[in-house]
Order: sequence, then C-alpha cells, then structure tokens
Amino acid sequence: MATYRKRGTKWEYRVRYVDRKTGTNKETSKGGFNTKKEAQIAANLAESKVEYYGVGEGGNDRLANYFPQWLEIYKKPNVKPITYTLQERNVRLNILPRWGRYRLKELNRSEYQKWINELRTSYSEGTVRRIHSIMNTAISDAVHEFNILRENPLVKIKIPKDQTDNKTIKYFSKNQLEKFFSTCKTPVKNAKYQLSSQNYYLFAMLSRTGMRIGEALALKWEDIDFSQKNITISKTLVYPLNSTPYLSTPKSNKSRRVIRMDETTIFLMKKHRINQMEVYLKYKKYAPSEEGYIFHQQDGRWLRTNVVRDYFKTICNRANLPILSPHALRHTHAVHLIESGANIKYVSERLGHASIKTTADTYLHITDKIENDSLNQYEKYINL
Repeated sequence: MATYRKRGTKWEYRVRYVDRKTGTNKETSKGGFNTKKEAQIAANLAESKVEYYGVGEGGNDRLANYFPQWLEIYKKPNVKPITYTLQERNVRLNILPRWGRYRLKELNRSEYQKWINELRTSYSEGTVRRIHSIMNTAISDAVHEFNILRENPLVKIKIPKDQTDNKTIKYFSKNQLEKFFSTCKTPVKNAKYQLSSQNYYLFAMLSRTGMRIGEALALKWEDIDFSQKNITISKTLVYPLNSTPYLSTPKSNKSRRVIRMDETTIFLMKKHRINQMEVYLKYKKYAPSEEGYIFHQQDGRWLRTNVVRDYFKTICNRANLPILSPHALRHTHAVHLIESGANIKYVSERLGHASIKTTADTYLHITDKIENDSLNQYEKYINL
C-alpha cells in the first residue's frame, strides 16, 4: 500500500510490503516529484515491481551478500562435502573478487562474457565451465527460488574451447605397462620398509580393474570375495587439500558396482595379503589397519593420495616412461579392454560410468580404431 506526502514543493511516496525472501516488513520510498499524480504513477510502478520480484529493490542485493546465503541454503544441504568445499572455494577465490561489489540487477551479459573469455587465458576449459556453472546456477536460483530477479542474463554464455586437442587421454601401451611394473617390482635401495610391495599391488589392481584411486584406497578385505571372484565398490576415499580425509559415497549411482576379478588379479591380491602379514611381522612399527583396509600407511591409516601420486611419478621416471598419474591406469585398463574386443557396454559398467555415451566419448579415438578395424575385416570377408 502506498502513502504520499508533500515535502516543500515536491511529492514523495512510500510503499510498504513483505519481503518474500526474508518474511520481514519493509518499506521503499522515493521523492522529488513535481505533482502528486507523478508520485502516484511512480508508486504504482514500484508496487508492480514488489509484486513481480517479491522485494522492493528488485535485485538490489550485492553478490557479496547473496552468495553466502545461496551456498548455505541451496548447496550445502544438497551436495557432497567435497563438492561444497570446491564450490565455496571457487566463489571465494574467483567469483566474489570480480563480482562481489555488483548488485544482482547490475549483472551485464556482455561484461560477464568478456570475463569468461579472460578466464580462459588462465584456466582450462573444464575449470572455466565449473566456475560459470556455479555463477549461472546461483543467478538462476535468484530468479526461480529467491524471486529477486526477473531473468537470468547469464544463460547460453559461450565458453571458449581449447584450440588444441588437449582431451586425448593418457595411458600406457602394453609394452609400457610391462616396463612400469618391471621397474615397480625392483626394490628401492634404503627404503624404510623395503619388504613391502604394497605400491606394486595397488597399481596392479588399478591397472587390472579400472577402479578410481579413491575407490581402491577405501577398500577393505571384506569387500573382496575370492570365492565369487568379485570386488564390491560401495565407497570412495576423499582426501581434501589441507583437510581431514573421509569416506564418501561413490561418484555416481553407476559407480556403485561389483567388479569381477581375473585369475591374475586374484593371485596378486592373495600375494599382497601374504606380503602384508610378512611386513607386520618384520617391522614392529608397521601396524595393521584396525578397520581392515587393504592399502594403508604404516600406522594403519589411509594412504595419502598425494603420496601415491608422487611414488607413481617416481616409478615413471625410473622406467623412463611418460610422467603420468595413477588415474592413467584406469584409462589403460579401459583402452586395453576395448582393444581386446570387449563390448563398450561392458567397459562402461566395469568403469562405473554414468552412461555408455561417457565411455564412448572418453575413448573416442580408440572406438574409432576398433570401428575402422572391424570395417576392414568386413571388407576383406565380403570381397573373398
């Protein structure tokens, strides 16, 4: 409801309303009108904005104030802790330093697109997509959830693509994989726990099952059924930077899966269990994991993912191989499966991908090779 009063020679209106975002009573006003009629027209427009936006300011909140509330209400309760941590970090380090002083209604599509283009000079395409996704979702919620904006100016923003082919996956050929494990088996001089072959068995499992490093480090002996030749994947280890590690659910619903072991993998895991017992007996300071984890530190705690990565790179150096990461063993397993003639659906399920499309897109150059080989085989057959 609007009220009016004359101040000197000018008119002023006041509109009272309930802020739908906070549920509190608020008031907006404006003066300087030459006549009461002008003030009434302006007041009607203000009341229309209140009805439309749900607040009198219509997006007058600054992003520095809006984002903390958005993160707390819409993200924290609905995403995994590690996801929330990454999103909060991107907001704090990338979004707010650039946009925090802006009011929501001041967001400009052209200026935002220019910022996205600038980000691509410093960050990868994937990183910029993640930053934009956070910003775009937040502004979309300002429209549809908080009702403080009429529209989202950030829809269909274009992310500059990589000019070079940086999406080629990294993996070991069969010969390179043999060289890697041959080097990994060789004991390191002056190693503290030289009898332990844990890293060798960990890398062997990754290369023969295609599981993610976090899934492997979360495994307990009870997750392996030697009689059924199966490994059950139901959790993953999350090791945030400068934070406490914790177990979480797998990456997606499809990541909950049962992986069948081949005979070599079964043999290696049994050898690892024997080696583990020998290590416990030989080194008094090397303690078993009370929770029964298959791979662990000498004090029984989870292995640190960064330590595993560093050791993996050391092996690559010693073997004079490309410096890859343990994740390359997952790609290696997938590529070798496909090259051996495995069905793409089977590969997708074994890796725990969300869809077959994800698998096909990831290993496109491999599936192209298989397709070409198959077509060549067909041509030879039909022309006999």
